[in-house]
Amino acid sequence: MKTSRYILLMLGIVGLWSCSGGVMPVSEPQVVVEGWIENGAAPIVIVTSTVPVTEEIKDVNELRQYIVTWAKVTVSDGTESIVLTGRRDDNQFPPYVYTTSRMKGETGKSYTVTVECSGRKATATTTIPEPVALEYVKATRSSEDDGKILLTAWLKDNAQEKNYYKSFVKIKGKDTYYHPSFMGLIDDEVLEEEVEEIPINNGPNSLTGKRDPYFEPTDTVTVRFCTMDKASFDYWTDFDTISSLSRNPFFPSTDKMRSNVSGGLGYWAGYGTTYHTVTIPDCLEE
Repeated sequence: MKTSRYILLMLGIVGLWSCSGGVMPVSEPQVVVEGWIENGAAPIVIVTSTVPVTEEIKDVNELRQYIVTWAKVTVSDGTESIVLTGRRDDNQFPPYVYTTSRMKGETGKSYTVTVECSGRKATATTTIPEPVALEYVKATRSSEDDGKILLTAWLKDNAQEKNYYKSFVKIKGKDTYYHPSFMGLIDDEVLEEEVEEIPINNGPNSLTGKRDPYFEPTDTVTVRFCTMDKASFDYWTDFDTISSLSRNPFFPSTDKMRSNVSGGLGYWAGYGTTYHTVTIPDCLEE
């Protein structure tokens, strides 16, 4: 079973801390919220619990007990509050989400999520920013291995606005959910031109964790390109940093990730989203 990004990341940090001779403090379990709402789509919320540092995990399947399936999850747009329904969803991981068909995200609106379980309460608020569509996505062969494919895109950034971007990718027939694209975070402060070429890398392998930016020549890839607020950008920045460092025993990271969740951990993100599908055999530039 695939499990929570946050749980796996925390396990890696705990293991490295132990190997480095540190003593981890014992704390009460905390609610972990992983949720998002985007323009034109229903909210999705995944609820888990932190893993005690003293717990010996021998198999990933043992982490099932930390998936919370009995929480009360409410999303409010300031006018209407809706209690989400929990259900199994094999297109996400963990394969249990809270969602509703009674609410769709709207650009410019703010949304508050409230999670209540086991006497604990976690809340967070986010806003859906204006989506920014990619101008063009192209596929080219890698100069290192012509059997591997690189995707790049052109992004037109509005210099009059402050924007934060993140790309996710899903390969048809291979992925059931959108993976964060490797090095897919962009603060528009680093963009030098109004229209800039940016990489659209593959995500980490869900089984091995290996980071490979390439795609296969037969892949059909859907790019989910999102704008987000600063709090969401900070969370994903910390996630990428700690995820990378937790694999390096010489530079372990024990910093706590920034979060917009009060009373818990994780993130609640509003995404201004556009989708772009690339069928590599049809658009490969030789």
